Amino acid sequence: MSLTTLTRQAPLARDPARGEDCAALYPDAAPSVVALIRGAGGTSSYLSGLLRREADWLRPRLEMPLDQALREVRVGEHLSPAALAPALRTAKRRAALLLSLADLGGAMEMAAVTRALTEFADWAVDCAAAALLRAEAARGGLPGLDADLDPRAAGYIVLAMGKMGAFERNYSSDIDLIVLFDEARFDPGDHAAIRAGFVKVTRKLVRLLSDVTEDGYVFRTDLRLRPNPAVTPVCVGLIAAERDYEAHGRTWERAAFIKARVCAGDRRAGEALLWRLRPFLFRRHLDFAAIEDAREMMRKIRHHKGLTGPITVHGHDVKLGRGGIREIEFFTQTQQLICGGRDPHLQAPGTQEALTALRDAGWVEPAEHDALQGAYMAHRTLEHRIQMLEDAQTHRVPRGDARFAALAALCGTNDL
Repeated sequence: MSLTTLTRQAPLARDPARGEDCAALYPDAAPSVVALIRGAGGTSSYLSGLLRREADWLRPRLEMPLDQALREVRVGEHLSPAALAPALRTAKRRAALLLSLADLGGAMEMAAVTRALTEFADWAVDCAAAALLRAEAARGGLPGLDADLDPRAAGYIVLAMGKMGAFERNYSSDIDLIVLFDEARFDPGDHAAIRAGFVKVTRKLVRLLSDVTEDGYVFRTDLRLRPNPAVTPVCVGLIAAERDYEAHGRTWERAAFIKARVCAGDRRAGEALLWRLRPFLFRRHLDFAAIEDAREMMRKIRHHKGLTGPITVHGHDVKLGRGGIREIEFFTQTQQLICGGRDPHLQAPGTQEALTALRDAGWVEPAEHDALQGAYMAHRTLEHRIQMLEDAQTHRVPRGDARFAALAALCGTNDL
């Protein structure tokens, strides 16, 4: 069904005049959609800009099935890197606008929104990696590969980590990637050249996605989850990475790899690596040492971010603050590390899915499960509203009466 038929709620407009200006661009929209556009455009400066810039594109898609409209966002699979850069930025704007309206209007559940945001990110990274691999091969920079290569069988692997890996992406945070290459795929005499070529591709991939141009940006991209990021190149050999994880893998790396997933490049090689790492992630014995490691990680994060004081609403960090998203994720992942080696059903990458599996297996009491699930969804919903205001990479409730009131309005209330 379409945005028109599915919309059942709307935010309030903090700036009614700006909201009316946005609504006027959609004169034939249904009243429920007009209210949605008025509220979104009248409260979020970011969405106001998108509603104006993409009005011609969005108008005919208000009556289109949402899944079809989301598919039509994706254009540019076979473009050159130079042409792909603006195409991806246009696609990002349209995906962000459509999914924000669906989210604010209650047309999609939170899990569907985060999955759609992730699937768009997968598509964008896959398109960018494929275009850059073909271009580098055409220049002769990838020995053993030519311009007609299949990007999904070229020995170049992109792993999605964190929320992207678990299909839980939000609107404005980084995408966390680990990029690897399969040395066994190439002649040993070409290893140095192929490594240099893949490093070049990876650097260009980050720029293609992250650079801010007149068309905006696609995603801020973070590669620091790779092994020893201070000393390793941005694209790491698969064999070297596997040895590092097996010999020196830390609890935080094990927790991170619970959500790891191949999102672009050579799926077969990447999935084989993840399968080989399962014993490293989920050990057969009950791993109680992971509990203290997780607690220490949380303490360090709080101290580093200055989150050790009393909880206050204004300025509260819904991700890293006490009782926030990260604590729920850490609790869930710690339970998985402790007992997931004995029960494969507990190895689910998604936080909500894993919590339910832990409840069903008796590791989490039903009341605790319900409380954690409710808190997780409430925090994720608020996180989205915070980021929709200005497309800012933040998880903090705004300080100041005006900005706090804007957040409340985007949540559909004036009750502060």
